[in-house]
Amino acid sequence: MEQKRSIHIWLYTILIAGLVAAIIWGFTATKSAKALELNGENHYNRAFHELVGYVDDIDVLLSKTQLTKSPAQLAKLSSDIFRQAAEAKSCLGQLPTSEVQLDNTSKFLSQVGDYTYVLSQSMINGEEISEQEYEDLASLGEYAANLRDTLSGIEEQIYSGEIRISDTNRKKRGKVADAAGNSILEDLEDVEKSFEDYPSLIYDGPFSEHIVNREPEMLKNSEEVSQEQALQKAEELINSQDLVFESLSENTAIPSYTFARDNENEQISISVTKKGGYILSYLYNRNVDGEQLDIKEATEKAAQFLQKNGFYSMQDSYYEKSGGVATINFAYVQDNVTCYSDLVKVRVALDNGDILGLETKGYLMNHTERELSGASLTVEEAREKISTNLEVSATKLALVPKDSMREVLCYEFKGAFNDRNFIIYVNANNGREEEIFLLIESDEGVLTI
Repeated sequence: MEQKRSIHIWLYTILIAGLVAAIIWGFTATKSAKALELNGENHYNRAFHELVGYVDDIDVLLSKTQLTKSPAQLAKLSSDIFRQAAEAKSCLGQLPTSEVQLDNTSKFLSQVGDYTYVLSQSMINGEEISEQEYEDLASLGEYAANLRDTLSGIEEQIYSGEIRISDTNRKKRGKVADAAGNSILEDLEDVEKSFEDYPSLIYDGPFSEHIVNREPEMLKNSEEVSQEQALQKAEELINSQDLVFESLSENTAIPSYTFARDNENEQISISVTKKGGYILSYLYNRNVDGEQLDIKEATEKAAQFLQKNGFYSMQDSYYEKSGGVATINFAYVQDNVTCYSDLVKVRVALDNGDILGLETKGYLMNHTERELSGASLTVEEAREKISTNLEVSATKLALVPKDSMREVLCYEFKGAFNDRNFIIYVNANNGREEEIFLLIESDEGVLTI
């Protein structure tokens, strides 16, 4: 009897100890969860507060741009706007906004810095700001002021405890959004709606409407091809008939069909444009057994492949080697002018010269027969515009793409300085120095920075 009572006491003791441990664990876990949630909320609040500050600064700086006629002052203001806009986008990206699309807000922050930078460069180059551009600055200022006011109103609600930024995540976690959660979602939607009438800006920066929404040159006026027609194009490329349809990519700059072959030793993937039926990309994965070809032989193999598949008048430029494969860049040449925008990349296996890859997006986006006007400057006149420190070894004409996708006819001067090779591009019409690149040359390839 005594032994039975001892067993009961022992069991009760274990049960009570377990219960106490569970309570302590539950309390600790709850406390940790609350601390984690508080830390997250503080992070969101800090990011939102900084976002409001950056937008406020942008508003003030945009007001100043409308008052200056000094190129140096506009350059300084645009640099400040560019930096503040980048910081604002970073803060926006830290917020839990998966439940609401803020694409237009992000687009505004991208364009406002980009646009003012382009204007400052124009002024530095001796151009004056037009009335339309001043109107654009005023419009950007109005949108910045409205954005600041809306964000400031949300911030006041956050500080008063009416809403919490983390409430936007409740729906994502599977919980029913409460009134506060709905409120901040609605406020953020109001921010986005304020940009519904945001005007299109056409200028020379990478976020300009005419660049973001541009149509590939090669695909203009091209008819759509069927899946069967695209498959035939893919099979002709590799002289094989065992490819199978894999996918159709629609929501991209270049919609395309993708076909594949996958077996134990190799994988092949080929994408064909939906419009025009052009090869967009080709990838052949297999083991490469050593290097038997040098870069000259690999370049010849790549050039023959391009010629065979309809890419004519292509000139090799830079290359890199990795894992027994050479990736060689080719650019189109028209009337002895190298058109660097019309870029094609070819991957060659260095064990036997197989073509392991082809990338044509740059070519499809930009290739067209251009109306090339002659250079206003002679090569000698252009050479006088560059530093005498460069020991020039080669010169040619080239079309150089800018961030705006605008192409500039330039003289390309390649030469040495301090035992390193450089390329300087001089505008062939006004003598302006457009670009300077350092050539990185090694056993693994030739690249530019």
